[in-house]
Amino acid sequence: MISIRSISFDTSDWIQLEATETCVTWHNDRREVLFLHYFPIRPDIPCSLNDVNTLRDSYRRGVNQSGGALVSVNVVRVQGLLGTRTIFKFPQQPSGIAYVASLTFPFRDFSFVIKLQCPENQPTGLRESAVFEQLIKTGEISMDSGGNPVGWSRDPYAPNLVAGTQMTLAEEIKYDEQFPQHPLSRARGFLTRVANSINFTPEVLNAPAFPN
Repeated sequence: MISIRSISFDTSDWIQLEATETCVTWHNDRREVLFLHYFPIRPDIPCSLNDVNTLRDSYRRGVNQSGGALVSVNVVRVQGLLGTRTIFKFPQQPSGIAYVASLTFPFRDFSFVIKLQCPENQPTGLRESAVFEQLIKTGEISMDSGGNPVGWSRDPYAPNLVAGTQMTLAEEIKYDEQFPQHPLSRARGFLTRVANSINFTPEVLNAPAFPN
C-alpha cells in the first residue's frame, strides 16, 4: 500500500519535529524547515508536465497572487519518474527574502511534495548589494532619471512581464558559488542533493502515472 513511507531521501542533517500519515516535518539551526507531504488525491496540476510553458504560467499566477515571484520552474526525472522542481521567493518581514524550494512528484491518484523553506537571516541583502555594485561597475545595469535600476529585476521566463515582486540578477545561479550560505544557494543545493538521494518503493514506481 502506498503511503508517506513509500518515499525516502537523505535527512541526515535534519531534526524531525513531527510526523503524521500525510506530513513529516524537520528543522535545523538556520530556521529552515523541511516538509514531506503525501496527498492521497488526484493532483491539481492543470497541465501535462511535458507542457513546461503552461506549467510555468500556472505557477506564476499562483505565486504572484501570494505576493511572491518565480525563481525557477523546471521538470526533472528521478528514478524514471517525472516531477517538478520549483523555487519561489517571498518578501519577509521586517526585511529580506524567504525562498521556498520544492520537488513534486504527481501520479494519477496521489502525489509527494518535498518542500524546503529557507528564510534569509540577518543581516539581509548582502548578496543583492554586492552583485548590484559589481553590475553597476561593469555597466551591465544602469540607473534611470528617477534613480531606479534598469534591468535589475525580471521574470526568468518572460523578461517583458512587469508584475510585483520579481527575480533579480543577483539571484541567478552563477552567483551561488560566490555566496554559498545564502538561502537561495542553499535551496538550490538542497534540491540537487535530495533528488540524488530519493528512493521510491516498487509500488510507487509501478503506480499509474500523472496524465499527459
